[in-house]
Amino acid sequence: MAYLDEYSGAFSNKEAKHLLSRTSFGATNALVTNVVSLGLNATISKLFEEKPVTNFPLKYFLDGTGNNEIIDPDAKYGETWVTAPAYPQVDTSRERTRIYRARNKSSYAWSFLQIQNAEISIQEKLTLFWHNHFVCENTNPHREFFYMQLLRENALKNFKELVKKVTLDTNMLLYLSGNQNSNAAPNENYSRELLELFTIGKGDAVGNGDYTNYTEKDVVEIAKVLTGWRVRGLNNTDALVPYFTNNRHTKGDKFLSHRFNNAIISENGENEYKDVIDVIFQQEECSKFITIQLYKWFVNAEITSEIETHIILPLAKIIRENDYEIVPALKVLLSSDHFFESTFCMIKSPIDLIFSATKSLLLTAPKTSVKDEYEFAYVLYLMATDLEQSIYHHPDVAGWKAYYQEPLFYKIWVNSYLLPKRLAYCKTLVTGGQITIDEKKYTIPPLVPVLQLTAEITGAENPNTLITTLADQLFNYGISQEQLDALKDILIPGLPDFEWTVEYTDYLANPNDIALRISVDKKLRDLIGTMVQMSEFQIM
Repeated sequence: MAYLDEYSGAFSNKEAKHLLSRTSFGATNALVTNVVSLGLNATISKLFEEKPVTNFPLKYFLDGTGNNEIIDPDAKYGETWVTAPAYPQVDTSRERTRIYRARNKSSYAWSFLQIQNAEISIQEKLTLFWHNHFVCENTNPHREFFYMQLLRENALKNFKELVKKVTLDTNMLLYLSGNQNSNAAPNENYSRELLELFTIGKGDAVGNGDYTNYTEKDVVEIAKVLTGWRVRGLNNTDALVPYFTNNRHTKGDKFLSHRFNNAIISENGENEYKDVIDVIFQQEECSKFITIQLYKWFVNAEITSEIETHIILPLAKIIRENDYEIVPALKVLLSSDHFFESTFCMIKSPIDLIFSATKSLLLTAPKTSVKDEYEFAYVLYLMATDLEQSIYHHPDVAGWKAYYQEPLFYKIWVNSYLLPKRLAYCKTLVTGGQITIDEKKYTIPPLVPVLQLTAEITGAENPNTLITTLADQLFNYGISQEQLDALKDILIPGLPDFEWTVEYTDYLANPNDIALRISVDKKLRDLIGTMVQMSEFQIM
């Protein structure tokens, strides 16, 4: 069986779609064609190009005091609020809360626009990976945004260094009580998650307070190392910058257990956190731990002993050899025989599902105004949230259950409560209509350009060609004759094939005939709206 040898088979649309679906969020047919022409090696290189953010979230609520209007003293309509103070100077807390909420919505919509507008890039997929790995939550839009930016800017960089940066981020210091951790009242929240969820993993309990990879003693001692860090209030100009208070720091050496070779962390004040993280990363288990998390994210949640031996351990070795730079190992994995020849069935996460629909169907946010663009993206955010994948707001510190809860893993996304919603949202994106989220109604216009999609299909006047080509674009696998016949019955209910041929050919000859255009448009929306509800569209 092939493992991490470089893939040398055919690199066709099928392989290109597989690579793009796992490393980004959906793909247009043109993008797939472009990737095939580039070839595997050039595509891998392009995927890992760093793309600095050159735009920031904008205020999209109109200026004013009416319904759906906001007066933000630091940002007018169409301007960014990111460079404004984190604490708006307004007369009442109610006004301030409304400004915060408007900025939150702007940030959420902007995050979805980054995903929507990304081309050949793994950056947003890795940003979401780190967001789920280093779970953190805050209601202040500045703390939220700059934490996510930290993850985005370091998504393709060094894991060990990212841990150091996350440790001192004000958002994390607040979320896991690092801000309260002092010599007088040590708080173990962050030191515990640093070990269990962020770096090395808990392992099996083999004794009282001994979890194979670390012990309870290590949790206590590392908490002492991390004492003294503080966060200023939002009304301070340095609210987003942590600071160290030596008189709150536990002095003296800290002694780790035999799990860390009885390492001694010498007194080093504000640099002590770096020392202990370096010691943690001397353990080979750290490389194995992060490799498993990446494998679950990009390939498959179920890891057999064979996969561990031939995939996980060799990739972990590559990560260690590169001092915890993750890109070299990921490049090996994503260009390997194993990745392309062992195509496992992964149920799309809600965010994957939404963007596989928008991108494959050429559905983009309207550019008529900042308000229209952001409102559209915010509705997509609400859909994902309603399907239980809300960015910035995880169910708990362990992240989304689909990536750790055995034995269901990805199947959690399609339980009896969520599946009907997934199907309804997919159809509405195509056909347009109303959706209700948290008892509030939103109108989705029929923005999918179905006539343009069909015009790009050679031989679309033949219903068999039309449907099989759409299936190739939307699904990983071909459809059966039975499915083809059922879909034809959606397009032309109970009618022979030539009825579609005649109507579509007439439309091509008379594209300005409004009645004919409406009739063809409706038939195509009904067809594609049905296809995105099929189980084949739920997987990647």
